[in-house]
This record gives sequence, C-alpha cells and structure tokens, in this order.
Amino acid sequence: MKILHTGDIHLDSAFSRPDSVGASSRRDELRKTFTRMMRYARENGIDMILIAGDLFEDSFISRETIAMMIREFFAFGKPVIISPGNHDCASPGSIWEKNLFPENVYVFTEPTLSYFAFDQYGADVYGYAFTSPSRTDSPLNGAEVNNPDRINLLCAHGDTSSPLSSYCPITKADIAAFGAEYAALGHIHNPESIVSDGSRAYAYCGCLEARGPDETGKKGAIVVDIQKKNGIAHVTAQRIRFSGRRYERLSIDCTGADTLTFIEDALTQEIEKHTLGADTCLRAVLTGAVSPSLIIDKRSLSTRFSQLLSLEILDETIPQLDAHEFENDRTVRGAFYRAMRDKIENASPREREIAVRALRVGLAAIAGENISDL
Repeated sequence: MKILHTGDIHLDSAFSRPDSVGASSRRDELRKTFTRMMRYARENGIDMILIAGDLFEDSFISRETIAMMIREFFAFGKPVIISPGNHDCASPGSIWEKNLFPENVYVFTEPTLSYFAFDQYGADVYGYAFTSPSRTDSPLNGAEVNNPDRINLLCAHGDTSSPLSSYCPITKADIAAFGAEYAALGHIHNPESIVSDGSRAYAYCGCLEARGPDETGKKGAIVVDIQKKNGIAHVTAQRIRFSGRRYERLSIDCTGADTLTFIEDALTQEIEKHTLGADTCLRAVLTGAVSPSLIIDKRSLSTRFSQLLSLEILDETIPQLDAHEFENDRTVRGAFYRAMRDKIENASPREREIAVRALRVGLAAIAGENISDL
C-alpha cells in the first residue's frame, strides 16, 4: 500500500492576522495547496488518504470549500478516511452528518475506537472522532488490533505531549502496544521526526500550509509505503512539501554593528546560508550590543530584501556602552543614561524597544548630532 497522511489543514481559517495579503487570499491559497496535494495523490499511485483531524477550522465551512472538497475526493476515487479533530468535531449538526461527500470517503463519527475494513488491500483502518472541542480520555488505552496478519493503520487526532492534555492524551506506549504498522497522527503542527523501526512507524503530519510565524519550516504531508508478507511488514515514510510559502525565524547576531549596512550584510549571510527565497516569510530577530548612535530603521532595512516574500524585523539589540563611564558621569548625559537603563532592564518588551530607541536618539542629541532624520 501507498498511503498519503495529512491533517491539521484548517480549511476556511479566519486568518485574523494576515501578512502581506488579505485573509480571503490566504484562504484561497490554502485551498490551492490542498488541491495540489490531491493532484499529487492522483498522479503518484497513492492507494489511500488518511486525514487525521482538523480538516476544517470550525463548524462554518464555505460553499466554495465544500464544492472543492467534493470535487477533489471524487476525482481521487480511492478511499479517503477522516478522523474529526477538536476543530472539526463530529458534534450534532456538523458537516459529517450531512452526507455530502462521495462514497469513497469514510468518516469516524463515534468517540470510541472502531475500524473500516478494506479487503482490496488486506487492510483495516482504525480511528475515532472528537465529538466536542475537547476530550481528556484516550480511546487507545488498552486497545489492540483485531487481526495482526492484515495491514493495520491508525488514523487519529490526539496529543502525545502531555497526559493532562484536553485534546485526547495518547501515549507513545499505547501506540506501540496497539500494533498498527503505521499510526497517522494529527494535532501537533510543528512535529518531530517520523518514528520508525522499519516494521512499524508513527508520525504527526504537521499542518499542510503554515498559517503564521509560529508554524515554521516547509509544510506538507507524509507518504507511507507499506509492504507486508507472511506477517512481516516493511514500512518507509517520507515528508513531501506542498506548502506554497514557508515561515522562518532567524536570530541575527549584530554585535559591534555601527551602520545599517553592517546589519544588512549579517542578515544577507544568514538568508543565503539557509537558502531562503521568494517563498519565505522571515522573522529576523536582531541581537547583540551595537553602537549607541546606531538607529535601526526596521522599515528601511526590510525594503532591502525584495527576494523574500516578506521580512519582519524584531530589534532586540542593546546599546554597546561603557557602563562604568556612564554610571560615573554626573552630567545630563549620565543622568539620562541611568534613567533609560532602568527602563530597559525592567520594562515590557514593547516598552524596552521604545526605551532603547529613546536612549540612542537622546545620546545623539546630547552629543550635538543632527537627529532630524532619526
């Protein structure tokens, strides 16, 4: 069998904080990414698609999205198995009760563990549904596959990170004891590596398309190949990128910088090092001690990197000052420094940013420099 494992797609997300494009365009972009993934499935011999929850953002689903889903599932023609998650739970009146999808779509609608049998593949797919936005029990606790001789798959939305999770806490020990050749998990958007011993594997697919700066890296789905003969399975899995954009975060050490060009060069080196380009929304965090007279014009700096999709700059640098000199300075310069120092050390991040800028501009003004352009 060749399986495509996806989930956490969140179609029709609100995108209340879009960057560079509007929320409507971002929703359309997400639908296009889904369509791109489905085309890959049709053209690359995928036998089955497992969707491990949160296919939709919430109970409101646009007509355009429903029409797209019906079209894509029908065109695929082979089994599509869905385990509703905490965002698209199978609650009364949900989309899962409306019988909208083609016959090749199978949906778990009960909170208890059950399975669909696919004799054409000699496979059983197990799963369950969230029936409300949260659940604190684990349907996998003490469960095992019915027939170890078949190809056994698990399609589940749950949280392996904490036994106290409100999003179906499942343990890695439960996954191992269950006995599936592959466990397709959903819920964690920035997943760790695929876990495999060659005969069994499990993984979180991660989100299909990042929706914000906290979902970094290339996003997509997992393609799994399972061969099983005489009760012995061989499982391989790899991540495939489908996302149109990627979010990245870089920390840029600007220690010693005295010009904006210095920072531009440091940023350029990091961008080239990580091969970031036109698909990248970069959040660059500037750190280190820099010249007290250097005013970091974030807007001007951002315009110098048109090769990126977008660039957000966070200035966390501090003025490179001779603390001893300023502490003992009894002039207005020293008094100003000490007042700003207290704010820098004790303020909130936003207040700190303002205080650092005020210190730089103030020291420049006291020194008699022209600050009209600062």
